[in-house]
Amino acid sequence: MPRARLLQRSGYVMRTPLCQKRCLSIHEYQAQELLSQYEVPVPRGQLATTPAEVAKYIEEFGGRGVIKSQILAGGRGKGSFGNGFKGGVHLVSSASEGRIISSQMLGQRLFTKQTPPEGLPVDKVFVVEQLNVGHEFYLAITTDRTNGCPMLVMSQGGGTGIEELAAKDPNAVVKVPLNYAEGVAEETISTICERFALHADRQNLTALLQRLYTFFTECDATLVEINPLIRASDTGRLICADSKVSIDNAASKRQSQIFSLRDKSQEMAVELEAEKHGLVYIQLEGNIGCLVNGAGLAMATNDAVAKYGGSCANFLDGGGQATKETMVKAFELILSIIRCDMIAESIIAAAQNFHNIPIVVRLQGTNSTEGQKMIAESGLKLFAEDEFGSAVKKAIELAGHSPSSAAGAAGSKSNTSAGSTQFKSTSTSQQSIRTFSSSPLYSLSKTTRYTQLQHRRCLARTMAICSSRHSSTSSISNLNIGSDTKIIYQGFTGKAATTNALATLNYGTQILGGISPSISSPTPHPHPSLSHLPVFPTLQSALSTLPTKPHATAVLVPALHAASAILEAIDSEIPLIVSVAEHVPLHDMFRVQSALRTQSASRLVGPNCPGIIAPPAKCRIGIMPHLQYEAGCVGIVSKSGTLSYEAVGATTRAGLGQSLCIGVGGDMLPGTSLREGLEALLMDDGTKGIVLLGEIGGEAEIEAAGFLKMSEGKGRKKPVVGMITGRTAPRGRVMGHAGAVAGGSASADDKIRALESAGVTMAVHPGEIGTLMRGLLERDGLV
Repeated sequence: MPRARLLQRSGYVMRTPLCQKRCLSIHEYQAQELLSQYEVPVPRGQLATTPAEVAKYIEEFGGRGVIKSQILAGGRGKGSFGNGFKGGVHLVSSASEGRIISSQMLGQRLFTKQTPPEGLPVDKVFVVEQLNVGHEFYLAITTDRTNGCPMLVMSQGGGTGIEELAAKDPNAVVKVPLNYAEGVAEETISTICERFALHADRQNLTALLQRLYTFFTECDATLVEINPLIRASDTGRLICADSKVSIDNAASKRQSQIFSLRDKSQEMAVELEAEKHGLVYIQLEGNIGCLVNGAGLAMATNDAVAKYGGSCANFLDGGGQATKETMVKAFELILSIIRCDMIAESIIAAAQNFHNIPIVVRLQGTNSTEGQKMIAESGLKLFAEDEFGSAVKKAIELAGHSPSSAAGAAGSKSNTSAGSTQFKSTSTSQQSIRTFSSSPLYSLSKTTRYTQLQHRRCLARTMAICSSRHSSTSSISNLNIGSDTKIIYQGFTGKAATTNALATLNYGTQILGGISPSISSPTPHPHPSLSHLPVFPTLQSALSTLPTKPHATAVLVPALHAASAILEAIDSEIPLIVSVAEHVPLHDMFRVQSALRTQSASRLVGPNCPGIIAPPAKCRIGIMPHLQYEAGCVGIVSKSGTLSYEAVGATTRAGLGQSLCIGVGGDMLPGTSLREGLEALLMDDGTKGIVLLGEIGGEAEIEAAGFLKMSEGKGRKKPVVGMITGRTAPRGRVMGHAGAVAGGSASADDKIRALESAGVTMAVHPGEIGTLMRGLLERDGLV
């Protein structure tokens, strides 16, 4: 069964696994062993790899037991094996029965609703003692993305009926946000005891919940799910009969022992190969490869191709870290890198071995003209396209499909630039290259009762947030950077920060100096071009020495140190904190979110984001490719860096330029949300129109829609063009960004409907954004 469902008590049932899948999943037997090390009560169990071992353990458990297939997918109980045997979980009442049944399970592939089409191999089973069940409960500790904290979820009833129970009666489910430092408080335990009549079990329940929470925090878990938690009818003990545990991938270095449990036999070979090269690759079922630099742009590419009637063979986020040699070696998985001419050279070298397979290439960024020329003159089956829509349609044409006429017409219209301004090249490494693939044509489904309830809930929550004096709203004005903004760097002497500071200084941004914990006293920066800037050992020493207090800090430190740097900046009351670190552990961000809630002076953008830039003021904080930007009147708020760069290009080509661009990032617990970015742009006098770029995962876009409705009622209105990516993403998979999980609480279609109902004009692909925005601004007489 789909095992981890985040169940709501507020009018609807969320349709996503509790774990947001930026995680290591381990087998049930491994999870039970880990929990037992924290003195969490679990049934006796033994791992078996042969029918003889199964029979032996059944005897040891008194002649009764449960045989559970060990695969990393839900739905085992209702699954079927390649040999036709039904069910991946069986109760047996004798050793001989256990031997017979396990012989039909071991060595077979199990197929469930959650496995890949080829199923998963069962080479081991978990043999567990049978328990005398009195009452069953569903229990989980997971992440509350809205409140930025852990959350306890509990329901009467468990096992295979938990989804059905939640669908019938959402109010039967209790959700309690937890203070990260405090954990499971007495008040929470009282709530649980009262709701489920567990007063007599309070002492045992308290011990159980506190131990589970200790495990959750100490092991960097993203999910601890007990389904079911039982109260034994004979002993009255509370026992975790079955468990699912997922551990944050970003914490792999400090959880190396747990990560040594990883079972790669349960993963696809092609995805493992991609991982070796630092790529995020997801196998799909189409026939055209899609290889893209940037998760948001990769999702947008897949979605656009689906709109034109194709089908994608894969999702691939190159991430900008590949080298020429790596691309040539693994071109099937890679197409993303630093300069377009270098990319073209790599494509040409690799394509010579591809036996005339046609490849469509769109280059945009540094040296793109040279790259396009190299492609055209290669003499190979390489097809260079300039526009997003034309590249999609060309790939589908070469694959033997006909792009849909309706989509084609829309694409043709969207690719007509309203302005003559050329898109500027950039000398930084934030460019994109795509070979487009295709997916089935998608259309919006009908509005459901679920969606209506969800919209009401999010609007109500948004109104409550905006009417409060919560610190998350009072510091929004800190986002309005300008020519007088002065910044300081944390991690100043590192290679990345040094390179970034040189470019930022040349752009025109004011830099006061920076921090490097490796030094003991103030010293000049070691780079000759930055030697006029001081480096301090701590932020406090910098603030006590500098004649001017910085307005913002750029955090360019390794991911495992990012939270400490952010917390130092919060303690120092730096107004704006911009962190660009990738893969900051989730539990580090729980601590950061706790600190942010206790103050109102500081505003965080990140932890993993491209940053913030104000082109009219020549002010950049972060890694945005500043040479792409043109001073203008369009504000952009986005979860995706590469997709925002596409919006920059589109609005520049439309003759509009940009006023203020805020990259909030696609993490699960962002410091600044889309809604808050929208509020900053609505307050910005230089912004006439707004581009909002969202994606699957979480509810930020629906909250943004609620905020827009509320703002319109208060007379604050600007035209908004929106885009949501991830409509074609396979359910339950993480699409590059940690928070971009398909099949979540609000689908891409739900978000599109919500934004449209708030008056947002939605783009099908990024090539449309500039034209749509110019049309709206002309309609309103703003340009």
